[in-house]
Amino acid sequence: MKKITVFAAAAIVAAGLAQIANAADAQPFQLTLPTGFGTFASKAQTAKDQNGKDIQITNWISKSPTSEAIVVTVTKMWAKIANPNLQMASMRDAVIKSVPNATLDSQQKLDGSTPAMTFDFHSGTAVFLRAKLMVKGDSMYQLLYVGRTPDERANPSVESMFQSFVINAPQASAATAPVAPTAPTSVAPTTSH
Repeated sequence: MKKITVFAAAAIVAAGLAQIANAADAQPFQLTLPTGFGTFASKAQTAKDQNGKDIQITNWISKSPTSEAIVVTVTKMWAKIANPNLQMASMRDAVIKSVPNATLDSQQKLDGSTPAMTFDFHSGTAVFLRAKLMVKGDSMYQLLYVGRTPDERANPSVESMFQSFVINAPQASAATAPVAPTAPTSVAPTTSH
């Protein structure tokens, strides 16, 4: 396994994933990729929330020769996220709804100083996913694993990767009032590799 530092979390923008360029910007969190996964590539964009405020979204993706993929996304809001648990639940629901025939297999709220949760879900018998959401300050971080079988998703190297996912740089706090939870503007994990 190789150790990689990346910056990311929340919304996965399917339309842009195929056109992602090599990452050259700061990457202030760490992640240990399973053996065989390629170097991360990234894409950044700005979207609007339901109130017309700018949201900065950065995605990183790494693929393996076995058609597995890892996507890391950061969604930086215009102010501190007021209710992290509600925001994570909203994002979880949006991600699951964006995958055709998705079924939630499990979810777990994680203890720690940074609000976090993990959940597993699948789409029929062809796509098996695991996600981790974390909120810190004005940003939501999402780690998403996409595999083709339950055995791939259950591989110990995938669990080790999720355990290694750490935000290691403090986020600059926004100067305005906290952001109330909003529905994500676009979350559609890609299932073609």
